[in-house]
Amino acid sequence: MKKSIFILLAVILLVFPFACSRASEENSAIDQGGLLAPGAAPSPTITTPSFSSYSDKGTGSVPASEPAPYSPDENYDSAYSTATSVPMIVRTANMELVVEDVALTIDEISNLADTFDGYVVTSRNWHVGERLVGNISIRVAVDYFDEAILALRGLAVEVNSETTSSQDVTEEYVDLGAKLRNLQATEEQLLRLMEKAEDVKDILAVQLELSRTRGEIEQTQGRMQYLERTSSSSLINVSLEQSKLDVKFTASRNTVKTGENIRFSAEISGGFAPYSYAWDFGDGSTSTSQSPSHDYNARDSYTVTLKLTDDRGNTAEETREDYITVIPDWVPGNVAQSAWNAMVTFGRVLVNVFIWLGIFSPVWIIIGGFVFWINRRMKKKGAR
Repeated sequence: MKKSIFILLAVILLVFPFACSRASEENSAIDQGGLLAPGAAPSPTITTPSFSSYSDKGTGSVPASEPAPYSPDENYDSAYSTATSVPMIVRTANMELVVEDVALTIDEISNLADTFDGYVVTSRNWHVGERLVGNISIRVAVDYFDEAILALRGLAVEVNSETTSSQDVTEEYVDLGAKLRNLQATEEQLLRLMEKAEDVKDILAVQLELSRTRGEIEQTQGRMQYLERTSSSSLINVSLEQSKLDVKFTASRNTVKTGENIRFSAEISGGFAPYSYAWDFGDGSTSTSQSPSHDYNARDSYTVTLKLTDDRGNTAEETREDYITVIPDWVPGNVAQSAWNAMVTFGRVLVNVFIWLGIFSPVWIIIGGFVFWINRRMKKKGAR
């Protein structure tokens, strides 16, 4: 008996170390394979079934395929993590500039936007009374904001005003990130409920709630994207006024008789009102009116000049050589010339008439003879 017990203990001592070693190897293999180690708490597997994977539970149908594992939007996770460590600042500037040429400056600002990794939002130019003005809005990369402001100042003759503002949207972005996570978790739970729903009524109710939640998710993502764009680029609004003074003028008529009145008018662009006018009509007469009237007393061709000065001393000038031609009101020689021209014209008409009569004379003879013959026959009938 004692010998049997001794043999049993020997076998146990030989087998037990081997069994422990085998179990240790199996546990190690399980851990390396991604499975749970002995004694570890099981972690839940989150899945997100797709609507299209299911048909009406009320009819007893089953999922068409296994639901895919749920994974949150990695882009927003990354942006959310960045926002918690790097402030998100929205910078905006408004500038009012006086420039030489509005249209040319708008083109130059458009090129600046490209240089600073930006783009043009809107641009236009128009007239306000006699002045040319414009507006352009651009976005530039946030790192070039200060450099862009300096470049815009360099394009101006004068900077009337300049304001900049900054808005920290980091807190809003972080709040939106938290809201997005909650909405995604809610969507996950609703999808699980959809998987367990069996009645059409329950499925429709869950789908309705899923649609609402998905709408809020997309709205939140849209707002986050907007904050990302506006914080990565800065908006600069530029209002433009033209300092370059330009003037042109016209007359109501260019050829007049002596003593006949002419009205002049100026067309102005740029500069700063009020304006001063200096007209020279070429006959020694001048005027300082905006739209003067003038009459010439001698036959000749006259050169007209207008010099314009704005409120800041800028000047512009236009000169038109031999712009006005003045002819005499009445001269005997002119009357005789007119009479001679009329007589020559009348003579030409008579010659044309005689030529036509000569060419068609046979026709006139035939027609005359026929009329004479008809007339004689009528008389003979009357005599009988």
